[in-house]
Amino acid sequence: MDFDAFIGQGWDDHVKDAPGVALRLQADGIAMLSEAGQIVPLAHLAHHVMGEHLGRWQEALQFQQQLAALPLCQPGSAEALALRRFMASLQLASGAADERAALSLSDGVRVTAMAAASLAEQHTARALLLFQDALAQADRAALPDTDPCTRALAASSNNLAATLEEKPQLSAEERSLMILAAQTARRYWAMAGGWLETERAEHRLAMTWLKAGDPALARQHAQNCLRIVEDNQGPALERFFAFAACGQAERAAGNMAGHAQALAQAETAFEALESDDRGWCQRSLDGLRTA
Repeated sequence: MDFDAFIGQGWDDHVKDAPGVALRLQADGIAMLSEAGQIVPLAHLAHHVMGEHLGRWQEALQFQQQLAALPLCQPGSAEALALRRFMASLQLASGAADERAALSLSDGVRVTAMAAASLAEQHTARALLLFQDALAQADRAALPDTDPCTRALAASSNNLAATLEEKPQLSAEERSLMILAAQTARRYWAMAGGWLETERAEHRLAMTWLKAGDPALARQHAQNCLRIVEDNQGPALERFFAFAACGQAERAAGNMAGHAQALAQAETAFEALESDDRGWCQRSLDGLRTA
């Protein structure tokens, strides 16, 4: 297995078997590195699995420190700076240390948002405080749309909302954090991305409001998602998920005629998908077909 396949398999497996992926990373990950450009993908996966999913802060920190000590990781390089952010976020999440004062404004926001995401599943109250702090820092900093912080905050917010959507039950605090994260993702993707990222942020909001139990708002954002796809003549994959979101929202609202129409449109888009995409989209289509 080459490095890219190793990382891809880790992402595929980590939700169902986070401990197993962590073991594979520790046993084989560093040995598979052959160039500096591979450091950050490995560090990112390790940070996500050991931190966000498992809460093994010290193990996660030690792994990042091992990567930082490699000859491949040159001082002052982009890889070294990324590892510094990963380590600072792990220390902040664990409560061991707060190194944000030594970072740039941009990096401080990114570290705060990453720490919030790491705490979302198990320590929601603290995650909410950190996430609100990250947003306040970003507003005060007034960084340009081109700053890496803008895109990083958009991605972190999207991932935070998606993580909470997967929980079987949400507390009131978790619901509030999920909604705030999805709204933040939409705001920052509009600044950092193009129509595709904005459309996907609308899809995230539709899924978030479905989870939050508000089908009217879910329908609104699903329709926003579809409109952006159609205005930009988006590919079949984007059309499929837009129609699927509309169908889910209509079903939740009790509009079975609307659901049936969206289902038919999603099935048409599904037939136009590449064969590789059909495999992982089948589950969504099957779920939409369930009355």
